[in-house]
Parts: sequence; structure tokens; C-alpha cells
Amino acid sequence: MGNIFQQAIAFFVTFAIGMVGCFLFKILKIPNPALLGAMFSTSILSVFGYYPSFPLRPISFCANVAIGIMLGKQFNRTLLTHISRLLLPVISAATGLILLSLLCGCTFYKLTDVDLKTALIATSAGGITEMVVFGMSMDANLPIIACVQVFRVVIFLTVIPFIALFDKEQSERLKKENLIKEQYDVRNWFYKSDYIVLLAISFLLGAMATYYRVPAGAMLGAMLGAGSYSFFINRRYYCSLRIRHLAQIGLGLVMGRRMTSETVLQLTYILIPTVITAFIMMIGCSLLAIIIKKISKMDILTCLLCVSPAGLSQIAVFAEEIGVDSLTASVFHSIRIIAIVSLYPWIILQVVSS
Repeated sequence: MGNIFQQAIAFFVTFAIGMVGCFLFKILKIPNPALLGAMFSTSILSVFGYYPSFPLRPISFCANVAIGIMLGKQFNRTLLTHISRLLLPVISAATGLILLSLLCGCTFYKLTDVDLKTALIATSAGGITEMVVFGMSMDANLPIIACVQVFRVVIFLTVIPFIALFDKEQSERLKKENLIKEQYDVRNWFYKSDYIVLLAISFLLGAMATYYRVPAGAMLGAMLGAGSYSFFINRRYYCSLRIRHLAQIGLGLVMGRRMTSETVLQLTYILIPTVITAFIMMIGCSLLAIIIKKISKMDILTCLLCVSPAGLSQIAVFAEEIGVDSLTASVFHSIRIIAIVSLYPWIILQVVSS
């Protein structure tokens, strides 16, 4: 009993340190502050040998399920309606980004001493959190994955506003013309009893996928369960921003534990390859945006935003600011994340095993 109490105290102290890291990263305006702040703050404990001892597997599982439930929110009838209208451009964008991810991954692998699975995950066009979760299930080098993913997101989030300034007249015109907004009927929100069923289905499918060793199984199982349930009862559910932050901090604790002094030394050797792969991704996304423009007849600003491999929430904010249809951008990025989270792990397994 005393050992359990000590482990609980160790967990809460470590979690508090992770929250401090989250707060500092938020002040510094670093993307994904909850995940990365917790990871870097607790990794200091691990590097110097002071990381407390407590079970990490239950924390990892619960955090993965919570993130999967949040991803499942994107499965709704509005999303499917827009997908049917933009089917060819959306498929083209998702396919192009997967191919770009493979190209960048192979390039990164050739330029570094990093193993192939880590290189492919680190340079993929998925979300930071989702790729870290997958890397965790593949026993990849998580700090390198996080660092490369953050660098890419920062680069794209820095470039996007300047693209809008470069074509300011078009941006202002889009603000005036953009009248499509997503509307929610309050009658379509979950009832309290629906949340109980949602949690039960999500944890059950997450546990089953984990048991059968599906890559990132807890997250994928929860995403499939939550999204399917919401779709079939035709009601939407609400996920508090605090829950997302708590889940990301939990993942940060797991990631921080894997940081070692050897890993820190390795990170100093990947800066130039990271810059090169980010540049390849940027050129590739620009060409992909031109192709999407030809297919969809959308303006170039919308196309660039739709294929930029940054975070979904950050893209939505930029879309609103520069006048691009945020729902269209969200559809592209929802499918991009779903495609990479669902398909890319299997592609990586095939590439690594071949």
C-alpha cells in the first residue's frame, strides 16, 4: 500500500513539473505547448537521472484514448458532405502528402544515423501528437520525432502569414466573399448518457486494438469507436480543451522518460538534415497546391493552406484570419490527419520490413 502511495505522489509531482513546462512553452508561443512543454521539462529529470518511478503504461493508454476520442469528433455528416464535393482534390492532397512524407523520410534516413522507422515517422506530414503516439507504439526515437515535427510546424506557421501578406488584395477579397460557416444545431449535441456509451466503446476498442498490437492501437481504436458512434446516432460531442491538454501532458511525461544523455547528443547532429527535409516538404507542398488549384479551381491561398502540413487548429486560425474558408481547410486537414494516422503506420511497417 505504501508503495502505491509513493508512486501516486511521484506521478503527481512529475505531472506538476509537466504543467509548469506547458505554461512556459505557452508563454513562449511554442506550438503544442502541453505536449512539448511537459516532454522537455520532465526530460531534464530523466537526463540527469532524477525521473521518479511510477507505471507509465496506464498513463500512456489513457492519454492515447483521450486523443483518439478527440480525433473521432471529425467523423460527422458535415465532413462527409464536404468530402463528397471535394473528393478528388482531398484524395490528391492526402496522397501527395503521404508520398512527400516518404520522400522526406528516406532523405532524412540517408543523411543521418537515425533508424528508418524513426526517420519516416519524424518527417511525416501528420500531427505532432499523433506521430509521437505512433512512434511510441513502434519504439522509435521520440525526442527526435518531436523535434523534427516541431521544426516543420514552426517553419510552415511562419511562412503562411507572409504568403497572405504577399497577396494582400486576394486575402481581403476572400474575407468579403467567405460566407460559408459551419453551423451547429444545439439539438444535435450528445446527451449525458451518450458520453457514457462513448467512453465505454472508446476504451473497449482501444484496449482491443492494443491487445492485438495494432500500431497506435489505443488511439486508432478510440478514434474509430467514438467517431462511428457519433456518426450513427447523428449527434456531436464536446471535448474540453482542458482534457486535451491533460492528455498531451500525460504523453509528454511518457516521452520525457525516454530522453537520455545519449539522445541529447544525437539531436545536435540532425539540424541540417531537418532543415533540408523541411525545405523539400515546402517545395513539394507548393507544387501540390498548384495541382490542387488546377483540379478544384480554388484560389491559390486556399490551396496552399489546405496542403500545409501544420496543426489543424493552427491552420483553422490562419484560415479565419486571412479570409480562407476554414471549413474547407478543416476538411482537407482532417482527411490528411486521418489518412496518415490510419494508413501511414502500415506503410511504414511494410517499408521497414522490406
